[in-house]
Amino acid sequence: MSATLPAPSAPSAPIPPAGAAAPGGTDPAAARGRGPRRAAGPVFRLRAQAAAALLLLAALLVTALLGFADTAARVHQLTDVSEPRAAAAGRLYQALADLDAQRAKSLVMGYSAADPANPTAAPVLVDDGVLAGLTAQADQRDAAAALSQLAAAEPQQVQSLLDTLNLYDAWTGTEEYFVSSQANPVVGHPVPGAVDNYAQADALLQTKLLPDVAALRDDADRQVSADRGDAHDAALAYAAALGVLAVASGLVLLWWQRDLTIRHNRVLSLPLVVATACVAALLIGAASALAGAAGEVDSAVSTGYTPYARLSQASVAAADAEARQSRWVVDTDYRPALASDFQTDAGRVKELLAQDHSPAAAVVRQRFDAYLGSDTGLRQVADGGDVNGAALRLTGVGRDDVAFTYYDFSVHLGALAATDAAAFSAHAGAASDDLSGWTGISAAVCAVAMLLVLGGVRPRLREYS
Repeated sequence: MSATLPAPSAPSAPIPPAGAAAPGGTDPAAARGRGPRRAAGPVFRLRAQAAAALLLLAALLVTALLGFADTAARVHQLTDVSEPRAAAAGRLYQALADLDAQRAKSLVMGYSAADPANPTAAPVLVDDGVLAGLTAQADQRDAAAALSQLAAAEPQQVQSLLDTLNLYDAWTGTEEYFVSSQANPVVGHPVPGAVDNYAQADALLQTKLLPDVAALRDDADRQVSADRGDAHDAALAYAAALGVLAVASGLVLLWWQRDLTIRHNRVLSLPLVVATACVAALLIGAASALAGAAGEVDSAVSTGYTPYARLSQASVAAADAEARQSRWVVDTDYRPALASDFQTDAGRVKELLAQDHSPAAAVVRQRFDAYLGSDTGLRQVADGGDVNGAALRLTGVGRDDVAFTYYDFSVHLGALAATDAAAFSAHAGAASDDLSGWTGISAAVCAVAMLLVLGGVRPRLREYS
């Protein structure tokens, strides 16, 4: 009898211990904890990227606001404080020099000497001194206006100038008394008291008054130069700082855009693209405005104020020459010294005018040469002993007379100076226009860019919430 044995059964799978994961399976706890850890990295990265962009944009905003405000303040200091002060000092210098020339002209007033060939003929009035007196009054008004403008900035120096001017007015007032009280004065022969008082006043003007005004003017010139440098350098420095921050902001935004493409499969983030465009526009606009303002400030001083100041000095030297010329006619004892001083002043005028190569300056030099030619004719007549003829050449209005040629020269010189002053005003206004409005534009552009950054990061953060 045979029996069949049952086949052995297959071994059953081992039962894993409690808490252990089945082979090939996933630990539930690990599965529960791995999701938050994976999400923490991208969230932190997004927040860090947004924070970096916002910080750079905030720095860009602060730099733009500070840069435009500070540069505008420096331009204002140059155009509305330093340059008007320097121009007022120059006008004071011109007014005092021309005032002295008019006081010298008053010595020449009088009637022609009796004609030996016709002693019964009535004397002819050569010059009554009215024009010189009216011009002197205008010079006094100009000097008073310039002093009042300078008084706020330089009270002590202005008070010292006023004290000296009072003494000068005392000397010239006495001179005027001698001239006006002389009965039937003969031209070219003033009373000694008039000549002596004018000589005292002129010495005071040349040794004390004009040097003090020149020192005040030189200080103002140096301040203009310093303020020009400050405004120019500040504008370029802020433009460079804005350029660095704008480039850094743009690079961060571009890197962030690339990172979103690689890590989050986002081909394009429109808010970040617009924010990058805002930064680029601000970089181009703000840097151009600041660089343009720096160039306009340089042009205002180099093509406007500097030539104007040079012409102002030429006007003073010409007025000094005119004063020495008038005194030379009547003060025969000092003719050699006065003639030497005249040549020195004329050389100074030529030197100053030669530094301007414009066609208008060439016309002014032409007119001054004509004045020197009429002076040569005047001296020839006076050296021949014809005082009447010399006085007529000095005060006449004929084309070859000294008064006409000097007037013609001064008119052209004044027109050229006015052109230079207008050039300063035009360039200064352009510098202010370049800076105008950019504080508001910068604030708006940076604010929009920051809002776009927040708008660009918020959807990505919501994906992990």
